[in-house]
Amino acid sequence: MKNILLIMLLIILSGCASTNWTHQNSNNSKLSLDKGECRAFANSKSPTYLCKNPLYCEPEEWAEVITSISTNNATFDYCMYKKGYKPN
Repeated sequence: MKNILLIMLLIILSGCASTNWTHQNSNNSKLSLDKGECRAFANSKSPTYLCKNPLYCEPEEWAEVITSISTNNATFDYCMYKKGYKPN
C-alpha cells in the first residue's frame, strides 16, 4: 500500500514539474541550457530527501520528502524567473 501511495505522489508531483517556460523577449534559444543550469542549481541548493528505505518511506519521513521536493521546485522556479523566463 505504501508503494502505491508513493507512486501516486510522484506522478502528481511530476505533473507540477512539467511547466513550459517562455523567455520574456520570446527568445527561447537557450531554454534547454538555462533549464539545465537551474535544475543543477536547485539540486545543489535544495536537494530532495530520499527515504532511508528505497522501496518505501516511513510515516515520519513523508513531511520531509514533500518539503524537500517543494523547496527544490521553488528554487528551480526562482532561478528561471531570474533568467527572464515565465511559465505558460
